[in-house]
Amino acid sequence: MAHLGLGDWSWEPTVLLGLGALSAAYMLAWRRRLLSDDDDVSAWFGSPRARPWFFAAGVLVGFIALVSPIDTGGDQYLFCLHMVQHLLLMMVAPPLCILGVAGMGSPLAGPAGIWRRAWALLVNPWSATVIFSAVLLVWHIPALYDATLTTEPIHVVEHLSFIAVGVIFWWPIVDPMRGADGGRWVGTFAKIAMLVASGVPPTVLGLIFTLAPHAFYEFYARAPRLWGLTPVVDQQLAGVVMFGAGNLIYFVVVVMVFWRVFGDPAHDEEEAQRASG
Repeated sequence: MAHLGLGDWSWEPTVLLGLGALSAAYMLAWRRRLLSDDDDVSAWFGSPRARPWFFAAGVLVGFIALVSPIDTGGDQYLFCLHMVQHLLLMMVAPPLCILGVAGMGSPLAGPAGIWRRAWALLVNPWSATVIFSAVLLVWHIPALYDATLTTEPIHVVEHLSFIAVGVIFWWPIVDPMRGADGGRWVGTFAKIAMLVASGVPPTVLGLIFTLAPHAFYEFYARAPRLWGLTPVVDQQLAGVVMFGAGNLIYFVVVVMVFWRVFGDPAHDEEEAQRASG
């Protein structure tokens, strides 16, 4: 019987350096006045002082996902722990970090160049939803998923792609750079449509995992057993995490968006008129 304890932290240097670089970039944004106490954060907060706490929470979630025993357990023993890790990387850490920069000014001044146009295309609500769902589904193809667990470079690419599409998907929902230098305003119902549409693939995939009578992934079928969980039960728990916890996150965000509309409809109407004008 395998064992996983509080001492099984990975402390991967590249992960620690990446999180440190992300934190340094955030502090640099404050120093260069891309973030300031004068920013309009009324879309999400009552005060700009809340933003660093959300950013810190996002970095902490990333740290827990990639360094804690969740990482070790998912890489070596349990599919359900790997699913928790992916949920944190795609659906928890990115929106928290983006909330940490809500109201920021554009880092690129002047006419839109090729990089700004490319970014605008990626974070268009519909392309962002398609990219997010496609990456999620492709990586769960059994042969490819098993390859990530036996070949470290592929595993790294998988995690980086999950983080990247997480940022792309949550960017138009948080909509941190609104107004003239931040691009097109994303409407309330476009955000809700994104959340509803993106919830379909993980729901279907999660139900398949939950109801299937056999394990799909050879790596986990042969992995040392942890906590007495059989491969099928492990896969069922992973399915519950995917469609249960994932949809709970979507539901919470939909409620927040609706609360924003009903809480201050006049402000939303003003923003819509500004975007169309």
